[in-house]
Amino acid sequence: MEKNQRVLDILKEMIAIDSETNTEKEVDMEKYLQKKLSSMGEIVRVSLMRVPNDPAGRSVVCGFIPGRKKDTVIFLNHHDVVGTEAYGILRDDAFSPEKLLQELIQFEKDESVLSDLKSGEWMVGRGSCDMKGGAAAQLAVFEEYAAQGGGEAGLLFVSLPDEESYSTGMRTAVPVLKDLRDTYGLIYRVLINSEPNEKKNGKIVAFTGSVGKLLPVVIVQGKSVHVGNYQQGINPLGVLSRIVAETEGDASLADTCGDEMTPPPAWIFQRDRKDKYDVSLPQRAAGCANFMTYTKTPEDVMYLLRNVAQKAVSDALSHVSPALSMEVMTSAELLKQAEDYPGFDVFYENAKNNSFIRLQKGETSYAQETIRLLEAVLDFTGMNQPMVVIAFAPPYYPAADSLILHDTRYDGLRQIIGEMTDVRYDHYFNGVSDCSYCCVNPDMDESLLEHNLPLWGKSYGFDFGAMEEMQIPFLLLGPWGKDLHERTERVNIDSVSSRLPNILRKIISYVGETAE
Repeated sequence: MEKNQRVLDILKEMIAIDSETNTEKEVDMEKYLQKKLSSMGEIVRVSLMRVPNDPAGRSVVCGFIPGRKKDTVIFLNHHDVVGTEAYGILRDDAFSPEKLLQELIQFEKDESVLSDLKSGEWMVGRGSCDMKGGAAAQLAVFEEYAAQGGGEAGLLFVSLPDEESYSTGMRTAVPVLKDLRDTYGLIYRVLINSEPNEKKNGKIVAFTGSVGKLLPVVIVQGKSVHVGNYQQGINPLGVLSRIVAETEGDASLADTCGDEMTPPPAWIFQRDRKDKYDVSLPQRAAGCANFMTYTKTPEDVMYLLRNVAQKAVSDALSHVSPALSMEVMTSAELLKQAEDYPGFDVFYENAKNNSFIRLQKGETSYAQETIRLLEAVLDFTGMNQPMVVIAFAPPYYPAADSLILHDTRYDGLRQIIGEMTDVRYDHYFNGVSDCSYCCVNPDMDESLLEHNLPLWGKSYGFDFGAMEEMQIPFLLLGPWGKDLHERTERVNIDSVSSRLPNILRKIISYVGETAE
């Protein structure tokens, strides 16, 4: 009971700290974690890795307890939370679980939610579920392991900023994990990411893989004419709208794995690029979409969009003068043509640096800046012929699948956990997670992505080589939670304070017992 209460005490302390994602508030949470880890004695090696070029000054927080053997368990969590807008007039109490609970009981109308709130079995508050609950359970078990002097297995606690935004924390952590592995000769047996899990048919749903995500950007340059001369021009909105209509929500374009399926493509931005109204066709239009993947590669998505764009162009041109034409190309092909223009190298380097500065200041998003950068290329070169340009914008999440490693000890661990609790292992987590950077297909060719992601480099990137070399098997296994990101976000008290910590303890002992 004392151990259970320790988890809840830590969780309440963590909830009380507002660590809104993509803000300087995350640093307050990092200071708390650093102080907590440093108080656990000399056995814990504490370190902070600053996120490079981060205007918010955020860091990855690590605590490491070396084992008597090299086999090591990684506890992974993120300490940022989404904003409190969903709480409305209750937002001032979003970080006070007891007070918020009483207010929610008064305001909530949904009977099933109200039943949970009145049961005494759930803790509310921003981050209670996603994912300070899982982080608190991990930290409490880590504290216990330090107090007992460690054991056979090594234990590495890694807490990340920015998971809810662009996964800056995990992208920073990848080379750090490799350096730690190389420095201490570690064997990363398993990574446990204790994101909240839902229940289906009475069983916790855990995951051995994590969905991939691509953000393709499409820029359409048409031919601007007075609307009275419609057939002498090409409306880029007509072309872009056809591309969107052909792909938006189309389940046949979703990726599949057995009975599992990704969400279909979803366009999240679409508009012309005119600054003000006039009675002419716009010169350009742009859009971007989410494509979720299991096995599809960036090459597959680019091939799909290229074919869709060519069909959209053909349909649009059938309504205008037959003398008009429009080319479909990738951003890499556009940039290859642009290289022939005098002074382009210097211009493009400056343009990319200006993009970096705007991103640092928070004046723009990755998608918007990708569009702006490609438009700048078109303006510099004077290429004004009708065209469709397809590119990718950050962030990029590779699909990750622990089962491709064919690790019998990993299979044994899943069996052991199944004997402790009612759990169901699904293949891919569709919610997008930092585990995308743990375990990737070694045959993946990242070159097409890098060449068609204009912001790759100073503004955005991660260490593909380190990811491919480490190949860390993982489990997305955390406490039972509900309504993450909503005002009724809550975590089950028994699950977070008792069931999950017991599983985490067993994972550590199993890895130690099966170490070579």
